[in-house]
Amino acid sequence: MCDQPNPNGGACGFCDACVQSSLFSHPDVHFAFPISGGDGEGASSKTSDQYLPEFRTYLKTNPFPMFKNWISSISAQKKVLQIGVKESSAVLSKLSLKSHSGKYKILVLWLPEKLSSAAANKLLKTIEEPNEKTVLLLITHDLSGVLPTIISRCLVFSIPPLGGKQVERWLNKERNVAPDTARVLSKMSCGDPGLALDYLENRENLKVFAEAFVSSMKISFKKDFQGLHLWVEELGSWGRGQTQEYFTFSSTVISEIAKYKSMGSGEVIFDWFPEISFKTEGFSKLLKYSYLPMFMSVFDEGKIDIGRNLNPKIVLFDAGIRMMEIF
Repeated sequence: MCDQPNPNGGACGFCDACVQSSLFSHPDVHFAFPISGGDGEGASSKTSDQYLPEFRTYLKTNPFPMFKNWISSISAQKKVLQIGVKESSAVLSKLSLKSHSGKYKILVLWLPEKLSSAAANKLLKTIEEPNEKTVLLLITHDLSGVLPTIISRCLVFSIPPLGGKQVERWLNKERNVAPDTARVLSKMSCGDPGLALDYLENRENLKVFAEAFVSSMKISFKKDFQGLHLWVEELGSWGRGQTQEYFTFSSTVISEIAKYKSMGSGEVIFDWFPEISFKTEGFSKLLKYSYLPMFMSVFDEGKIDIGRNLNPKIVLFDAGIRMMEIF
């Protein structure tokens, strides 16, 4: 897209095309992403065009975009966001036009796992055989959630997380995060800079997960059914995305405590929350190695079940009962 590329083929960063691209406003770069149809409207009644100003602002302030943060940025926590049929029609229309620059036309489709079946079917032919000088970039955070008919028509490139050490250095250098905190965040995020940054900027939200985890472990160890009922009622009021994130958080915490038990030391998330009453060393003694696969199964299946639109309270209650059985 660059008008004056470097000898090595890289963008110059200064021409009109580069400036437009940096502002996410290049006329030949089109975006499609999950949206809400609005109050009282179907999700297919609008397209990404109506949300482009918000999406551009979101991308400028979020170098590592996450779906849940996009939901929050448009205040759609209680709504279903998807890429509908009308969006697919709009995409096909845009790609059928000549490019403004006479160069390539690019479609950036963020989160193809959010395509409805009808919307995906409408794009299949174009994905399989795009027009000349047309590039389709499908960016997914969950390849298993993308329809097989879409995957089979794409070249798949996996981009791994940066890694714990790199994220730790990045947080320390770019965000002036204290070394101990950067180390905890890099481990909790499994080397994902977007997740680490989200934890850093939303400490109170992460604290809610930490408190819920501690409560669940106490309830499970004591076989406290009344406490389980209250815990389920509290977490049952969360949105599906938040509940799924909680299960991911719990899985990571258990893994970190298991490492602590094996090594006899190390950072865990509770080092960042001294106000939460939780003794890592004491709990690590209760956590037998044979418990680990059972805990991971509870958390992984809980996340999957929430994603399948099962009743959150039933999923949480089932997880609570299974954790009681582990102890």
